[in-house]
Amino acid sequence: MQSLRRRARLAAAAAGAVIIGASGFLFASQAQAQVDIVHIGAVQGSIEDGDTNFASPLAGQTVFVQGVVTQKTLDPAGNQGFFLQERADATDGDPNSSDGIFVFNNQYSTLRTLTGSPAREELGANWTVAVGDEIVLRGVVGSYFGNIQFSGGSAYVYDLVDTGLDPLAEVEAVEIDPPDDARSSTEYMRRHLGMQMTVPADSVVTAGRDVYSSGGEVWAMRGDSAAAQQDGYAARAYRDAHPLDTVEGAFDDGNGYLFVIGDLGIRATEGTTETIIAPAKTYDVITEAATGGIYLSFAKYAVEVSEDLVLEGGLEPAGNEPVEAPGRGEAAVASYNIENLYDTRDNPNSGCDFAGNAGCTDPEDPEGNVRPPFDYVPATYEEYEAQLQRQAAQIVEDLHSPAILMTQEGEAQDVCSVNPAWTKDADLGPDRLVCDLANAGDANTGGDGAPDSIQELALVIAEYGGPTYQAVGDLDSADTRGIMTGFLYQPKLAGLSNVKSWDPVFGDSPEIDYPTEPDAINADVQNPKALNAALPQEVIDQCTSSGVYACNGYDVFSRAAQAAKFYFKDRHGRPVEEIYLINNHFSSSPNTRVLHRTEQANYLAAISSAILDHQWKAKVLAGGDLNVFPRPDDPFAEGQVISGDWTGPSDQLAGLYEDSGLCALYDVMVEDHPAAAYSYTYMGQAQTLDQMWASPRLLREIESAVTAHINSDYPADAYDFGEEPAYGRYGVSDHDPSVVVFDIK
Repeated sequence: MQSLRRRARLAAAAAGAVIIGASGFLFASQAQAQVDIVHIGAVQGSIEDGDTNFASPLAGQTVFVQGVVTQKTLDPAGNQGFFLQERADATDGDPNSSDGIFVFNNQYSTLRTLTGSPAREELGANWTVAVGDEIVLRGVVGSYFGNIQFSGGSAYVYDLVDTGLDPLAEVEAVEIDPPDDARSSTEYMRRHLGMQMTVPADSVVTAGRDVYSSGGEVWAMRGDSAAAQQDGYAARAYRDAHPLDTVEGAFDDGNGYLFVIGDLGIRATEGTTETIIAPAKTYDVITEAATGGIYLSFAKYAVEVSEDLVLEGGLEPAGNEPVEAPGRGEAAVASYNIENLYDTRDNPNSGCDFAGNAGCTDPEDPEGNVRPPFDYVPATYEEYEAQLQRQAAQIVEDLHSPAILMTQEGEAQDVCSVNPAWTKDADLGPDRLVCDLANAGDANTGGDGAPDSIQELALVIAEYGGPTYQAVGDLDSADTRGIMTGFLYQPKLAGLSNVKSWDPVFGDSPEIDYPTEPDAINADVQNPKALNAALPQEVIDQCTSSGVYACNGYDVFSRAAQAAKFYFKDRHGRPVEEIYLINNHFSSSPNTRVLHRTEQANYLAAISSAILDHQWKAKVLAGGDLNVFPRPDDPFAEGQVISGDWTGPSDQLAGLYEDSGLCALYDVMVEDHPAAAYSYTYMGQAQTLDQMWASPRLLREIESAVTAHINSDYPADAYDFGEEPAYGRYGVSDHDPSVVVFDIK
């Protein structure tokens, strides 16, 4: 410890006073001010088992701490920071408190020195942040969304104690090994907040890289974890309720062994904001150990490694129970969330399409207002074209061109029609469609009844070499920001049935048994058709802007359910069988909007019941992005407090299970191929949000129900960081599509 104290002693001698403090030493500035150094562990606080309050016991206080700069950070916005950690032989000795802390320094690479301090005398007004410097820092203890830190606006360097150190030789760098239990894992990570931690070689990626405005992240587990030791495609993390979860029971440990790896340190090492963490996919193996500071952001503790991940490819996710093409006498229907398929045309009917638009408001439904505008428009037409081409390739190559596709998250826009000059070989690019981008409402002359983005997707499928598809959809299914459900079908294999005014669903007075007034759109006689109603008053009375009681407006759906009635054709083109499809996109976030999503399931059940009550042998397939898990999974375990005396499980799909007359095809998937029974990854875990539900008569004819793992396990696109898609067509959406194949007469 001689080197650590050398400058401290010199500073104190120059001031003429040495006062022993909490760290075993204390020194005064040349201005005779006494400086009491506290341990970083005292700032972070000691975390006992079962603690839930992780606030600093010194929050808001001005303190002096001493530590080695272990790592610098840089975010995509250019904000800089660094981790400061006490030497291994100068800590408080408490294993329950962290010896490291983060210092946020905004856009600066320097930190001010304190007036009258040894650092001011030696360095002048500023100290340049340097890894390997040991400093005494004075700062106000703050917190940013739970991350205890100092900020450069209120932090000063008091003394430069040593320079040129090898941080990892001086501080404790722990090899990450969180406990399996999620609550204990949180305590474990909190006890290391701000400290250097090492991801060991042979760690396994459990979810494809995500990309945010703040950078990228990769979820992983140790190679010696129980989940990593499972065979084949089962070697990953499933939510607790999944039969391949490593602990028996529906709600057990929360998979606390998972950890996330971030790229704030990589960006600082490379010195550019354009850097992003390597495009990892599920099952990749990290072959070289990587070290970085523990940073808390958006409720996730991330190892912000200094060097990029070195990866070795593991199993190919797309090979996990791939979709098989329908055989003779069979037909396929798919459900596919095409993730914000917005074109680059400024829709004159939308005030929240492009950046700079005024916004979208509805005085009768203020909860659905969009201010400022959501802007999901691609940066360039080339980026939009690439999305179309990749999705077209998936539909043809991986889904084997199903007869009908139910889509979610297409743009709710119809101001265009197919260019008469278009052919699959014409290479028209953005001129495939001719559009009226000037006139709004009834004055617009461009629409043709087909939503523009999925209509253009149909054309690109044909250009790719696939079959001819027709796009249809009711724009009344859109939410305020402008995404909707829709349908693509092959006229060679299927067609839209004619509907009558007396039809129990598609007619002018739908027989949907729901306890509130239907929306005016329900009176439209059409196919496909959006259906909606007001939320029950007892739900509206509880609506809030966030949390479990949050509501997306005062209708049952912010994105109305959309029903369609199709007939299939035999090989001679003759109609042979009808099917009812109900396309859905429920409100997002399984652990919020709980009451609202429960009503969406109830209303979907009422639509299905209206069909089956009229025709009990009807073949009904309901699907889409339901944004919550199937039984027995649930965002709330049994007995877990949801709110007040309301406890889990929330069972948000109870209406579907009990009142719809439909059967969950997830149950079929999890029995037939459990390792492939999921459609989404989040927080490193495989889970099911996209679901299919079949009526009993249709269930008897189903040959297979499969989810194609071509998206959620692959790295998200990083165009903003100058990176082209790393895996071709894979990863173009954040959801995996599902395909149901059944016999037709």
